[in-house]
Formats: sequence, structure tokens, C-alpha cells
Amino acid sequence: MVFAPAPDRLVELQRAMQLIAEAVEGLPDECRDLAGNALLNIAAEAVAQDVGCAEAGRIFARLGDLLSRGVQPPMADPISLIGFDA
Repeated sequence: MVFAPAPDRLVELQRAMQLIAEAVEGLPDECRDLAGNALLNIAAEAVAQDVGCAEAGRIFARLGDLLSRGVQPPMADPISLIGFDA
């Protein structure tokens, strides 16, 4: 089950996603291809610090399940994996 984040949190999350997307576009060409992997590593570390490794594993397992079913998170509209976004 996928839950929507609180409206104010959703606006903040969308703004953060937009700023990150703009920053990635501004990277040198030789770094841009590595941005996704770099962001994944940063996100995994941040989520693990926020919710602990066990819950982070469950969150990423849910994300893996969504991706395996062809549900790709869009750049501008986040998919919430739990009742709050970690």
C-alpha cells in the first residue's frame, strides 16, 4: 500500500526534488551519468540514519517491488513508500 505524505511535506518534498533535478542538470557532462548512483547512495545513507537500517531495508524493498512492477517514481511527483517520507 502506498500512502500520500502530508500536504505541507509533499510541497517541501516536491521543491527539494526540483532543486536536486536542476542541480543534476548543472553538473559537468562527465559527472551527470553518475548522478543517479550518487543520489541513490546519499539517499540510502540518509534514510538509514533517519529510520534505522531495518526500516530502510523495508522501504527500499517496497521501492524495489514498485520498480519491478514498472511503477517508476516521476521526477515531480514523489511516490510515498510509508506513511511519512523518510
